[in-house]
Amino acid sequence: MASTTSPSDTTSPATTTQSNQDHENLQKKRARDRKSQRAMRERTKWNITYLTEQVNHLSQALEIETREKADLYNRFLAVSEENDHLRVQKAALQLRLLGNGQDTPEGSSPVVPPGTLMPFEAVPLNTSPTTMSDQILQTFVESRWEAYAFQTAGRVESYPDKPDLSALFDGRPNRRVDDTSAVVGDIVRSYTEIDTLPKQVAVHFCMSTLMKWQVLRTKQSFEQMPCWLRPEAAQLQKPHASWIDRIPWPKLRLYLIEHTEVEFDDYASAYSTSFSIRWDYDPNHVIITTAEGDREGILINPIYEEHIRQLKNWTVGGVFRRKFPEMAAIIDSYSEAETVS
Repeated sequence: MASTTSPSDTTSPATTTQSNQDHENLQKKRARDRKSQRAMRERTKWNITYLTEQVNHLSQALEIETREKADLYNRFLAVSEENDHLRVQKAALQLRLLGNGQDTPEGSSPVVPPGTLMPFEAVPLNTSPTTMSDQILQTFVESRWEAYAFQTAGRVESYPDKPDLSALFDGRPNRRVDDTSAVVGDIVRSYTEIDTLPKQVAVHFCMSTLMKWQVLRTKQSFEQMPCWLRPEAAQLQKPHASWIDRIPWPKLRLYLIEHTEVEFDDYASAYSTSFSIRWDYDPNHVIITTAEGDREGILINPIYEEHIRQLKNWTVGGVFRRKFPEMAAIIDSYSEAETVS
């Protein structure tokens, strides 16, 4: 009887060898995968540890830098306070020298005893600069005044009768404009909210006229200012930020001197966009062009100058009225006044 064979009996040795090889390769692959996974976990763990150390290191460095900045700021405040004290001492010393009849440089103001300064000689009592514009303008005024008063290098021999408005249109550093007009023009141009020519010219006229007097401190320069721009008694007696002196309305200046909680940024952001000049004519008619030799200048139109010397033609609206109703009411009190200098 013939014997029968099952399928398994027919498996060749070669097939068995291949199967064993595949199984071995699979085991090796699994071993490699496990090894790669362990290596990846170790790298991830190392990266986490390294990054944690970096975060701790940077946090410590930030903490140290924060403390150093706080220390520097405190030292800055101390130096500023000391500077204010020295300025007061300097002013008192100058007054004592004047009162004792000490010789003064040729061409300076006449000798007067303390407490009897003429109105045009007494300038506002300002604190250290609190804004960038204050820093620029106060530094400018102090340096020019010292040069003018003590006949040192940099003394300004003369100023034009009227401010040159060319700097409102020409920002080049080599422009031919007197220093005061140039500095003021640069600052006015930096406030893009002051976006009309009548407003720009009005602000430039007030700022440059005020600065000219603060540098020269003569009767003529004092009387060239609108009467409402001349300092009130409180401005001469109470320390305050110099930006307050440039505000047109006297009662509003007094209000701000008393209400120190009103900060410049809040005031300026509302005022710059809200104030206006009542001018019902062509905006371009607020200026005139003059020629002197090969040089052209841009001056305020005398008609417009007389117009802005009337404080009733200055007003505010919109944002300012909503944000500062008390100050808006003060401004409104001038709307019907015939204030003409």
